Order: sequence, then structure tokens, then C-alpha cells
Amino acid sequence: MKSNRVINRHRKEQLTETIPHPSLSKEERARQHQQDKEFIKAMNELTTKAGLLSDDPYFGGV
Repeated sequence: MKSNRVINRHRKEQLTETIPHPSLSKEERARQHQQDKEFIKAMNELTTKAGLLSDDPYFGGV
């Protein structure tokens, strides 16, 4: 019977490999933060308009 140790180790290395992200400048981080806030606000408005939030215990919402 063949050993799978070498193959398994290689697969684990592939799964745990991280992709380096470039460092963002202070301005880029601030811009990204603002975009994130705008997205969250838009999603909250959509959720409210669609009636997806409920205080009904059956649905477990707000």
C-alpha cells in the first residue's frame, strides 16, 4: 500500500497558503472605510424597505 503522507502534506500547504495584500495608504484605508459604511447603510435601507426585519419571535429578527 502506498503512503499518502507526501500528497497530504502538499495539499495542506496549498490550503494554508495566504495571498499577500499590498499595504494601503491612510487615504486608501479611509476611502475603503467610507465605501464600507455606505454599503452597510444601503443594505440596511434595503432590508428595511423589503420588510426583512421582524420582531415576531417566530422569525427571530430584531
